[in-house]
Amino acid sequence: MEGVMEANLFIAAFSGFFGAIILTLLIYLLKVFDQNLDIPYLIGTRFIDINKRSQVYTAGILLHLLIGAGWGVLYVVLLTGMVVTPNWPAGILWGFAHGIFVGAMMGILADTHPNIGPDKPIKNPGILGRNWGALMPYWILGLHIVYGVCTLWIYHWWITG
Repeated sequence: MEGVMEANLFIAAFSGFFGAIILTLLIYLLKVFDQNLDIPYLIGTRFIDINKRSQVYTAGILLHLLIGAGWGVLYVVLLTGMVVTPNWPAGILWGFAHGIFVGAMMGILADTHPNIGPDKPIKNPGILGRNWGALMPYWILGLHIVYGVCTLWIYHWWITG
């Protein structure tokens, strides 16, 4: 059928995984500037006892990277389904939308996370992490835009390369 693109799911997953590596490295670089957006820690403490720090980080980082691979597949499948070339400019828009989604989910997270809330070890992040600081919503959106650009740049480069 003319005009229909095919998605390579393996390359999409790899691209999303690599984009998540970059996102995770930037999250930890922000700690140098006293910005504590530790999403892998949040993910890890959802499933592992908060006192087992190395296990929390191992699980959290691994799950964050696997979730990133899944988002990479979602980006590519949706874009190719709409007959839009998955490339870095599309990554700006999809990364922004992804950041909005993740930011909204952070506001809902406290309802089910065993370690977030009043009288618990982790402060409720609120929508877009706004309870963690005035810059946090911008970091969340900006980092997800970087993720989208990196993921779709890698995918496009690999497919056309």
